[in-house]
Amino acid sequence: MHAASVLLLSLPQLAGTPGLAERQVLAPASDIVEGVVCLPEPTSLAASSACSLDRLAFARTRDGWAATVELDVERDGGWSLVLLAPGVIDGRILAAPAGAPLRPLDASFALQRRVTLAGDDLPGWVVDRRDLRGAPTGAWTVRIEVDHASQVLDGWILATASSEVSAQAHFSSHARVRGEPLAVLARAQGRDALATTAAELELELEGAREFLPMLDDGLHADGAAGDGLFGAFLPTDALGNFTARAHVHGLTRGGIAFRRSVPLASEIHEAPLVLDGRAELGIGTNGQLHVAVSAQPLDTPRRVHASAELWGARNGVATPVVWLSRLLVPASSANGLSLDFELDERWLDLAGVQAPFELRQVRVQDPDSEGVLAFLAEIPLESVALAARAPLPVSLGANALLASNGTPLSPRQPAPSARPIQPALMLVHGYCSSGAIWPAAHFSAPKLNFLDANANRSHDQFAQLLIAQANAAQLSSYGIVAHSQGGAAALHLLTYYTSGLDYATGQRLIQSVATPYLGTPLASLGFFACGVNSNMTPSGAPTWLAGIPSWARAKVHYWTTSNSGSACNGLTDFFLSNPEDGTVERTRGQLSGGNSMGHVTGWCHTTGMSNPANYTDATRNAAMNAAASR
Repeated sequence: MHAASVLLLSLPQLAGTPGLAERQVLAPASDIVEGVVCLPEPTSLAASSACSLDRLAFARTRDGWAATVELDVERDGGWSLVLLAPGVIDGRILAAPAGAPLRPLDASFALQRRVTLAGDDLPGWVVDRRDLRGAPTGAWTVRIEVDHASQVLDGWILATASSEVSAQAHFSSHARVRGEPLAVLARAQGRDALATTAAELELELEGAREFLPMLDDGLHADGAAGDGLFGAFLPTDALGNFTARAHVHGLTRGGIAFRRSVPLASEIHEAPLVLDGRAELGIGTNGQLHVAVSAQPLDTPRRVHASAELWGARNGVATPVVWLSRLLVPASSANGLSLDFELDERWLDLAGVQAPFELRQVRVQDPDSEGVLAFLAEIPLESVALAARAPLPVSLGANALLASNGTPLSPRQPAPSARPIQPALMLVHGYCSSGAIWPAAHFSAPKLNFLDANANRSHDQFAQLLIAQANAAQLSSYGIVAHSQGGAAALHLLTYYTSGLDYATGQRLIQSVATPYLGTPLASLGFFACGVNSNMTPSGAPTWLAGIPSWARAKVHYWTTSNSGSACNGLTDFFLSNPEDGTVERTRGQLSGGNSMGHVTGWCHTTGMSNPANYTDATRNAAMNAAASR
């Protein structure tokens, strides 16, 4: 690790965590109007799948061990099958249409077989893929037999016959609190799908697995009865991390049965508090406006992520003023708990509003998963102290007001004259990386290689580690070049914490390659890489992104990549829509409000895939190095 010879700025400290300073986050009214900081509709967060996914469950037989799976093949001529296990399954694979004698698969059907390592994301796992030809439509039985118990491995089997048939599934709400209803909803889709005929939910929670029927009866958050949308409620006492697979059965337009499996994952929490519908707006001891949202404790107070929209009246019409957000531990008050925000009172005058004031879309979220712990659509604001205030003359715009509250916007904050800044560049890897990834020769010193090997962190945990390692290396200012999740963690850092990013100068503050700003289906699988990451699932990533204002997004320059033709990975190809790089789809790598630097083909996400890893692109790395803030 290279430690640049620089002085360390003295930053405000969060008690008990050296060098960590949480900031009050503000966003202009335009971010409210344009939906930048609004939670997305749950229906817009559906994950889709064009394959079935089943565990390989081996059982003892007279001659050894065997696992049997029933498959629906909806297209004549061919289908693809993948066996995924931590090591090669050395056994016999038999298959036949239902009711027919089982025959050796490899000898009976013309096919292409490819056996490869799963890659960096599943070290030691093997992908054994077969693309079959001449296999007739209908129900099939596949049986895997091994002779010795030592060959019995945990694993999975995936199958697909057509990308024209898929299924989608999503959660019914953003709430993630034990005791509150939460359903999984699913249906078939695709231009060759005629109807959804049945569905079931396979739920894995704290090591236990159960199957729940999904119903289209209008009683399971599934809309109207018979509308083709099937639903199942999670158990009301569910608590902790869980994975789920919605298995959807349907018919093609030709009347042939098919089955698709959509993986989902999330986390259920104990509710730490409940919003009691009271809030006050007044003048704080520092002269700033102070917003106090009242809550009642349900458990020991803990750190949460609280957000709210402030609205006032302009000519009798409700008008948005500013969005407030921060990470905090609720303060104890005489009436329970208080979630406290601060803002410059000129925000009211910029919006041209007066009393009555109110808060809208008040939400309390878990800081790691961003699951909603408490929510109220509206809270009236008591504002007696402001009832007779005279408007202040405002010549500043929203950007200047943001800067006056410590929120980083151009121009960057200059270093205090007594604490000169030595510029540095931080190189950041992504989720579950086995080590530093950026080629040393591509980036000039002073620089710091962030390292948190083989780890699964939330964006918030990741951001705190970025601060910790920068402070340990005595970096007082830095820009960031990041891969994959590292880009989202850097954006989270810029938004919610005071750090060396606030003092950097240069063209590009944060540059990212192949960051899943809108998530990746792989983050929901559970068995992939270092496990589920709620901030990167197709539902969790957009929920996290709803807490990132436009001013922060504008500081990011990002690239997306994809392969040059052949799939980057024979396994992940089953879950991703083209174009993709083996982990991140182009569509889910977009950052609305960021600076897209384009899409580049011929690159995959990591080593061990069909094309080189995208972080080894010397041309792009040289450009990022030259343009990076420091």
